[in-house]
Amino acid sequence: MDDFIRPPKKEVKQETKQRPIKEVLIVILIIVCLAIGYFAGYVSKKNVIVKSTNDSSIINEVYDTLDKYWVNTNDQDVNLNTSAIEGMVAGLNDPHSSYLTSKEAVEFNQTVAGNYQGIGVGFSMVEQGAMITKVYSDSPASKAGLKVGDIITKADGNELAQASTDQVRDYVRGEDGTEVTLTILSNQKTSNVTVTRGALDTSAFYEIRKQGNVSFGYIELSTFGTDTAKQVEIALEMFKKKNIQTLVIDLRDNGGGYLTAATDILDLFFTSDEVIYQMKEKNSAAKKYYAESDKKYEFENGYILVNENTASASELTAGALQSEKGYQLIGKTTYGKGSAQTQKTLSDGSVLKYTYAKWMIPNGTCINGKGLTPDEEVDNVSLSGITTKDVKETLKVDCVNTRIKSMQKMLNILGYSVDREDGYFSVNTQAALQQFETDNHLNVDGEYSQSDKQMLVARMMIYINNHENDKQYDQLIKIIK
Repeated sequence: MDDFIRPPKKEVKQETKQRPIKEVLIVILIIVCLAIGYFAGYVSKKNVIVKSTNDSSIINEVYDTLDKYWVNTNDQDVNLNTSAIEGMVAGLNDPHSSYLTSKEAVEFNQTVAGNYQGIGVGFSMVEQGAMITKVYSDSPASKAGLKVGDIITKADGNELAQASTDQVRDYVRGEDGTEVTLTILSNQKTSNVTVTRGALDTSAFYEIRKQGNVSFGYIELSTFGTDTAKQVEIALEMFKKKNIQTLVIDLRDNGGGYLTAATDILDLFFTSDEVIYQMKEKNSAAKKYYAESDKKYEFENGYILVNENTASASELTAGALQSEKGYQLIGKTTYGKGSAQTQKTLSDGSVLKYTYAKWMIPNGTCINGKGLTPDEEVDNVSLSGITTKDVKETLKVDCVNTRIKSMQKMLNILGYSVDREDGYFSVNTQAALQQFETDNHLNVDGEYSQSDKQMLVARMMIYINNHENDKQYDQLIKIIK
């Protein structure tokens, strides 16, 4: 705000002579008129709501100005339309609302749905190519004999050493029935394997497991996709025919998916007179939603494995079964996402994903920002402090860096003894790194490079997917006994 500069006040000399009455009256009249005018103006200002310039016109002004006059000095392509939309969505400060290009939308929906056409592996990039970190059950990859730890170095002759994750996906995915020839590095031996791609549903895995004299049904859900509820019903029906009385649902690292998938799964456990969740949309009261059918599966004992990455539809399912059916939660407090999103496809094929409602578990509890508290709290391998950021400059003894801290933690988890985890590259850290490099056929120089980081992350993925290193699963087995 600008300050108005007033002229200095002049010294006023008192008149010893009295002014004429006429002059005094004129002065008084002027003062009264000024006062009336000021008061009228003040009242009129109070009664008028001053509106700012139309927001959309301001946006257009900014856009037109940038479009005509802005000079791009970044040497990167900039799409003003995309940037404007992304900025608008980012301004919501809602991590669950986003703008997706048409390609990103397709990939996102495939991931959520849990079904696509390909070979059925999870992987992490290493120096030589794509290291397999997971092989899905009954997938083309498992039928072809691919194993966790194998490295795909080529796909149909295309080198994967410098490829991006998206490029690898493009190479190995394809239409059902088509073939892809993979060059596999396993135990330092190279071989070619031809895999016939297939239609995959990776959202659900189930089997009957035995612990001592107790057999239990085990269902692992990676997402809540279009066919997940059908897969769960097939599993429950199989367990019922085998007279299985104990059910375990593994929802760890399941970030959710479609709300309808969660409600369809809950329909299998609830009757039509039971509330399965509540929801509150914009400018409306909370509404109760009931199960749609009376088809119900019952188990004498129910357990759900959860962790800090169990979110959204996973939390709705776990929370409803915990509060209404007495299922015990084992693991860590869940993420705490009590909101629901929907999508609007825009005219150019891109997609706006936005939050449209909040939901609550059947008893009305909102878990947003709080999560679900497990009945049995059990720590597993903590991945906090571990970064997957690229190591752009080789790090050596006496360096201090957050990436070194991450490396030290991973080495310790994998059993390579490191004397510290504070980010200082000690001689002991170097010795542990050299042993890791030797065991994984890397360049043994004791210097932390991008190739070392990639291999460490891949080995960590394999480690945490191994039940032998799973403390939460161990606790489950102790309870079931």
